[in-house]
Amino acid sequence: MPMTRIEFVNVASVEDFYQQLEGQLELDYALGHNLDAVYDVLSTEVAGPLELVWHDAGFSRVALGEWFVRIADVLNSVSSERSDVNVSFG
Repeated sequence: MPMTRIEFVNVASVEDFYQQLEGQLELDYALGHNLDAVYDVLSTEVAGPLELVWHDAGFSRVALGEWFVRIADVLNSVSSERSDVNVSFG
């Protein structure tokens, strides 16, 4: 199965994160803009292998503050639970 790659670029707000994620997923429905929905979709509904790449993470960390930590925790949780998911912050 081919790898699905989701790239986050210049994420300056939580809305940017949700829009970029939703725009790159091929879902038949709108993604709920909350971290529980992100976890549910990435942990059970997206076929692997899956690579999540966050470019300019330092910029996003400053722009999002605590939200960056919360989002990163969700992405890392999915990665730790699924052997076919890789997350990288560049």
